[in-house]
Amino acid sequence: MNRFAVWTEGGKAEADFLPIEAMIHPDAEIAMQFWRTRSADGIRIGRDVPSRAIARLLSRAIVCEPLPDGGDYRVQLAGSTVVQRFGYDITGECISEIFDDPAEFRIRLDMLNEALKSGEPRMMRIIHHAGSVELLRQEVVVLPVTARGGKGRRALVFALYF
Repeated sequence: MNRFAVWTEGGKAEADFLPIEAMIHPDAEIAMQFWRTRSADGIRIGRDVPSRAIARLLSRAIVCEPLPDGGDYRVQLAGSTVVQRFGYDITGECISEIFDDPAEFRIRLDMLNEALKSGEPRMMRIIHHAGSVELLRQEVVVLPVTARGGKGRRALVFALYF
């Protein structure tokens, strides 16, 4: 586990979760432009992802599959920046295993579920801090997408770090 992950997942830091309507990260426009220019039948894994349009974001991408009961998601793919952030490859793990704090898990689960239910992106700003010292600021966007072969829904998540 990397040093930052020890602080954030080790209980030494707190996080503020702020739902937002617009993102300010310099690369956020890439994700939103990708969403706005999607084909009429939506974004599909294997056909639209990966693509050159989002090549700059792929290292920060996470593809999540909802479990049948809707109470958790399994990570199908985690980009290299995500692996670096957590200190290990989270592919194959459930969101509940990655974020073991019940409140943080619920916030993330609700964001994923809302995106898939509404068919619209969901965005959040997360500020990790130890007291008054900000450790990390990130913006997260969840795009609802269709699974490879057109069967089932997935969440395409971009984690953008400042």
